[in-house]
Amino acid sequence: MKTIKHILVAFVLLLAAQITNAQSDYYFPKSGSFDSSIPSPEQFLGYPIGSHYTRHDQIVAYLNELAKKSNKIHVEVIGKTYELRPQVVATITSADNYRRIDDIQKIHATLVDPSKPVIGKNEPVIVDLSYSVHGNETSSAETSLLTAYYLVANQSEETAKFLKEAVILIDPSENPDGRDRAANWYNSYKSYPPVADGLDKEHQEQWPGGRGNHYLNNLNRDWLNLSQIESVNRVEFFHKWYPNIQIDFHEQGSNATYYFEPSPKRHQNPHIPQFLYDFNVVLAKYEAKALDAIGSLYFTKENYDNLSPIYGSTYPKFYGSVGATFEEASSGGILRETTNGLLTFSFTIRNHLATSLATICGAVAEKEGLFKVQKEFFKNALEQGRQSNTKAYVFGDSRDENLTQKFLGILLRHRVKVYELNDNFSQNGKTFQKKKAYVVPSEQPNYQIVNAVFEENILQDSLFMDNTAWSLIQAYGLQYAKVNSTVTKGGLVTSVRLPQGEIKGGASNYAYLLSWTDYNASKALYYLLDKKVLVKTAFKPFTVATPDGNKTYSYGSLVIPVAGQTISSDSLYRTLKIAADSARVSFTSVSTGFNIDGIDLGSSNIKTVSKPEVAVAFGQGINSEEAGQVWFLLNKQLSLPVVKIDVNSFQRALLNKYNTIVLPGGNYAAWDKSLVDKLKNWVNAGGTLVTFQSATAWAINQGLINEKLAESSFSGRRGATVSPAEVKTEATKGKVQETNGQRTFGINQQEETGKRLDYVTQQDVEGASRINGAIFEADIDITHPIGFGLSDRKLYINKNDNTVLVPSANRYATVAQYTSHPFVNGYAPKESISKVKNSAAIIVRGSGAGSIVLFADDPTYRNYWPGTNRLFINALFFANLSEHGFYGAAE
Repeated sequence: MKTIKHILVAFVLLLAAQITNAQSDYYFPKSGSFDSSIPSPEQFLGYPIGSHYTRHDQIVAYLNELAKKSNKIHVEVIGKTYELRPQVVATITSADNYRRIDDIQKIHATLVDPSKPVIGKNEPVIVDLSYSVHGNETSSAETSLLTAYYLVANQSEETAKFLKEAVILIDPSENPDGRDRAANWYNSYKSYPPVADGLDKEHQEQWPGGRGNHYLNNLNRDWLNLSQIESVNRVEFFHKWYPNIQIDFHEQGSNATYYFEPSPKRHQNPHIPQFLYDFNVVLAKYEAKALDAIGSLYFTKENYDNLSPIYGSTYPKFYGSVGATFEEASSGGILRETTNGLLTFSFTIRNHLATSLATICGAVAEKEGLFKVQKEFFKNALEQGRQSNTKAYVFGDSRDENLTQKFLGILLRHRVKVYELNDNFSQNGKTFQKKKAYVVPSEQPNYQIVNAVFEENILQDSLFMDNTAWSLIQAYGLQYAKVNSTVTKGGLVTSVRLPQGEIKGGASNYAYLLSWTDYNASKALYYLLDKKVLVKTAFKPFTVATPDGNKTYSYGSLVIPVAGQTISSDSLYRTLKIAADSARVSFTSVSTGFNIDGIDLGSSNIKTVSKPEVAVAFGQGINSEEAGQVWFLLNKQLSLPVVKIDVNSFQRALLNKYNTIVLPGGNYAAWDKSLVDKLKNWVNAGGTLVTFQSATAWAINQGLINEKLAESSFSGRRGATVSPAEVKTEATKGKVQETNGQRTFGINQQEETGKRLDYVTQQDVEGASRINGAIFEADIDITHPIGFGLSDRKLYINKNDNTVLVPSANRYATVAQYTSHPFVNGYAPKESISKVKNSAAIIVRGSGAGSIVLFADDPTYRNYWPGTNRLFINALFFANLSEHGFYGAAE
């Protein structure tokens, strides 16, 4: 028996070795010998790579195992996700390099200083390989394991040279939470043997999918705004190294092949020097050679954006790195039928592995050129800033210190040089107070990112994949000025200066006041309402006398009376103090209700605010990013536990538990008349319904509100990348096309009957008729409760949808209206601009005892747009007061 047992063990070991060798031959053909003391991924995990989806904890465990076995790799935790998974980066280089890794980092950092000489050719090149930012683009995270194994275990002279002449940074899973959501899906539905039919459950990942992070945010659009913790951690790590090359690995449609840069010149940012883009062409020959060697098809110079710093492949370009997107056709499971034949998961992994190693090879071979390019980039940026007509940007608002500091924090994370404003400054009717505002000079090495944050970019091309406008200052709605002359600047700012919460005047026996102009006033309000404090809001301004002089409180200001509370005056004071400290806002105590100007504190124009009890539609057919944005905003800004109700559960939901329901953009066609009636009755009974984009169109078409859509909407997102949910919806209508794996909406019937055109021009012509995302200007009524807290009627809105609203017949209901010349930033065709101009952006109407708030656009857009998300927050608190306000009017 013992002999038989030994024979079985030997057989199993032999079989395992054969499987491992087969894997090695497939992934590493002609790669020489490997160190047998280093476990391969297959040996550590217990299954061949490509046969199973590896969870994030297993990925981290394997990298840590390599670090135990070898001094060539070191694993660093750079942060944690919302679901508390570690974000890790593996640094792989020779042992000699790692012994001086701090010196290497310091020397490399001199490349971003235009005054320093270019570093010597003996220094290692820095290569960043970042995998799986979209969690369900799964092949690249598996690739990270093979790449790390190869670099640590392979014993060839070439690999030794790589490690001597490069520091390789591997981010194995940029989106750990989404990665595990996708891995669990695919592993749950895979078959034995695998099923290639694209309609099999394995290949039909359901809502929300693993693309986004915990809050369903698209992390590959968050590099500039840094709304998500993963992005904050990742950008902080980027600025420790400023890689010479940074590759972002993705997946595309299953019928595609493989994409690597160069990108189309028409998709490149005109402010980035051409020599940086040209280096993608230099590196492309290494990628092509690697894919040619294994017989894989590929394409370049098509489709993908290379324009704005919102992406993981483009953000590095604003710091002199040669960034690139690599896109592999997705198997979306272990095996899938495609127009190119059967596509295996292992094949997708092998392609990314080939280009990963080819990138390192190219970086080492071209490192002197890479050093020069990065140095020249910062010299060029400094000169562009010096020659700019705008010499400096001044920003900040003493009425909104928290938003000012939030914006300042973003600039500092991007390593923008910011200075104190030394003297009060005014321009074009805007006043900036010293110590409350800041100066950003154009003449600085990071001018490219300064330009991206503050400037409008009017683009002529139309074939961009995604948003064409990304000006953060406009998104924030923060007061700023472009200055064409010298501004007296103070000291260099190195950290944010968060306001200190306080109660000016101490405890009161009468009332407390809080201005609504500070972005964080909403945080304080929700805290107080949650603690059952009676809070009122002012529908008209008033002025009070304070020890610091007279102070005017504008529309929306909060009044907290001492009388009428369910708690003692001492407890009220303590509760207000906690609210002030946590929200970093300043309350003022008053001893009289008799104001020196405006309404008094007992006026009927100061109305009681109810605590929002909010539900948001979630589930199949809903735009997952929009739903996630609402979830994130309410959790993080208000600490409000929003209830996420699946669209299929609304029929049985007790809607009277909620006083506010939010419908993000999406497809609500499955909601029948009985559910529409249920929703209508809920509104009439006092509920507030808030709708975005296509949900707004649905509400109007269902007769929930007596408003009108424009008869002819512009083409909107036709031609833009389509989400999986949209593919399922639109495929049933015959409107989805796929070109090189890019899913796009097809042309409409009206356009098909127009002028005869050559077939090859279709992409250009159809692309020219859409808006993927551009900034438009609207006029907002700041006296309306939805506009409370704003000081300027000019409102910047991101428009990326085809919903166009006719202004309301009710003269007071159109809260925001696009101007007669609304286009500000990005790309928009003339026909679309014409349809948007003078249309309604926000309409609020009463219905019975309730209200409906229609947003033509997405006010929470990518958690990028505080300028409009504060309006959405206003809707939660004040919408029902607005329609039953001065006259109690309703439809």
